[in-house]
Amino acid sequence: MFEHSVQEEGFRELFDAFPDAMLVVDPRGNLVALNRQAERLIGWTQTDLLGEPLSRLIPERFQQVSGSLHLIDAESRGIRAQNASVSLFVRRKDGSEFPVEFNRSSLGSGEEGLVLVTIRDLTKWRHAQEVLYQEKERAIVTLASIADAVITTDVAGTLTYLNPTAERLTGWRMTEALGQPLATVLALVSDATRQPIESIPARCLSEGRAVDLADGVLLLRRDGTEVAVGDSAAPLRDRHGDTIGVVLVFHDATEKRRVVRELSHEATHDALTGLVSRKEFERRLARVVADVSLGAAEHSLCYLDLDRFKVVNDTCGHEAGDDLLRTIGRLLGARLRSRDTIGRLGGDEFGVLLEHCSLAKAEGIAGSLQRAIERHRFEWAGRSFSLGVSVGVIPITAASGRTADVLRAADSACYAAKNAGGNRVHLERLEAALEGQQQVEDRRITRLTRAVDEGRFRLYAQAIVPLGLERPARPRCEILLRLPDEQGGVETADSFLPHAERFRLTAAIDRWVVRETVALLGKWHRDHPECELPLCSINLSVSSLEDADLVAVVQECLAQHRLPPGALSFEVAEAAAFGNFAQLVRLIAEIRAVGCGVGLDDFGSGLASFAHLKALPVDFVKIGGHYVRGVVEDPVFGTLVSAVNEIGRIMGITTIAAEVESEAILKKVQDLGVGYAQGQAVGPPAPLVGAEGGLTLPCVRRSA
Repeated sequence: MFEHSVQEEGFRELFDAFPDAMLVVDPRGNLVALNRQAERLIGWTQTDLLGEPLSRLIPERFQQVSGSLHLIDAESRGIRAQNASVSLFVRRKDGSEFPVEFNRSSLGSGEEGLVLVTIRDLTKWRHAQEVLYQEKERAIVTLASIADAVITTDVAGTLTYLNPTAERLTGWRMTEALGQPLATVLALVSDATRQPIESIPARCLSEGRAVDLADGVLLLRRDGTEVAVGDSAAPLRDRHGDTIGVVLVFHDATEKRRVVRELSHEATHDALTGLVSRKEFERRLARVVADVSLGAAEHSLCYLDLDRFKVVNDTCGHEAGDDLLRTIGRLLGARLRSRDTIGRLGGDEFGVLLEHCSLAKAEGIAGSLQRAIERHRFEWAGRSFSLGVSVGVIPITAASGRTADVLRAADSACYAAKNAGGNRVHLERLEAALEGQQQVEDRRITRLTRAVDEGRFRLYAQAIVPLGLERPARPRCEILLRLPDEQGGVETADSFLPHAERFRLTAAIDRWVVRETVALLGKWHRDHPECELPLCSINLSVSSLEDADLVAVVQECLAQHRLPPGALSFEVAEAAAFGNFAQLVRLIAEIRAVGCGVGLDDFGSGLASFAHLKALPVDFVKIGGHYVRGVVEDPVFGTLVSAVNEIGRIMGITTIAAEVESEAILKKVQDLGVGYAQGQAVGPPAPLVGAEGGLTLPCVRRSA
């Protein structure tokens, strides 16, 4: 009866007008009617399915689920259909399947009543759900994979999520940490005070912005151990912009802080002795000088210069000299107060800054340092050496002048001690110090000026040897400068060039070295036409960067002595170069135009080294000895040397390891791929001109 009514024209029009796909099913589960939307959705027509069981539309695996509608199973006959919905898949006429939601409702009452089934296509909804699921899964995978630790909290500071990195870093598993107050899981204290730090999430919420953790914070892990961390926090907001919590991102900063401390220590300490560097010593001295200008406490300064150090250096080599300097540094440091500063000022010279120390007390301290060195016996390779030290002591007062004036006055007092026979303490009050300083300065400038005018300097050469088997055999060396002293020995450039710089003599000294080197090499080249032309490097001072006529002097000398320009290269210390960058760029261009090479000495001493290197067309870089000496013991130095070498390789720049003082260092830099080595382990400095008047350069015959 009702089955006939669904076929009536009025019902049919209304039935087909519905936008939803609809089916009418009899109590036995057979299809009675389909509207047009259902026909379009499943691809079947009413004629195809009339009288067919509803199960024909449902894949076998969903038959049990569809049975819950009580439409297709025999046992459900006579059971009145209740309104219900179920999600499953439907099969189209072409055999394809798609997800749907079946909703049913009864049409009429009694056992013979029909059931209206509405079909809702879930294809787009399931796709949207799948996209959301994939996005969530990607977010979870990303949070689990990143190296940083991530923690989220609600607005009350209760923990709601930890990623695996946060679990490892804090020692808490997420299942244990959820619902805990953040401060319980992420216990942060100041490294300096050991006091808990201000709550970062609370600050983040109160300020309504992202905030960073200050430096020097430690995380107290669940097992009681500590780890340095860096941290930032940002508000979590929902799609309406309301704050719903905080996300914290933090990481283990232990290694970073260790490297920063090492670099900071390296920047302020002498690499050989571990004492305060000259630059840092002058900084601390400047603070004390400023302090006394305000009428504060009395301070004193000691300037120490080792006696007979050159005997050890010349007899046993630089490795022995380095070991002696380290020993002296420890010897002096052990006899000073914790508030005192001891620094290596250069070569075998040391400075001791005695704060809150009267001149009389400083004299006593200086005496104890002098006696300790005098009693010490230095042993090396079965030989024993006795030493001495000349010490100059001055007060630091409001009338002392600038930092440079104070250092010069102490240096003059030290010179007076050495001039009086050495191995003694010379005490000078301010007036005498100023007078003595001027006398010493006068003697020094006279001696250096005469050395330039009369050519009293001596040239030494130190070999630079290739480390690769396929390197060319062309001899290579660095030209070094020495000055004969009044005791029959020779002073290294480190001892007199700072004074020459102060007296503005270094540009003239550089020109003398160029003329003398070119003259000697030119004669050697003419006398040995069968030999490879050596490549000799000459150091240029800061003053020469501003010498507009230097390159013209080089050209004139090369032409005069008929020496090919390829025999010369010039080295500029990195620190000096980058302080005069514009002049350096000009000088490099002019020198290369002549045909000579250019390189950077002591490379790596500045943080901007690599950035500047890219802008400079240099032929070689000499890796600083402060890095090279540490490559065996410290992997950080090895990494830095390797990085310089790799950048040099990419840019086509030759790399030279300076101050290679032992076989172990030599092997290490060779393993790192450095091109050349220079130092005691491959050859000590030797006079460029031998006892018989000829050059000591090796003669490597030209290849046929």
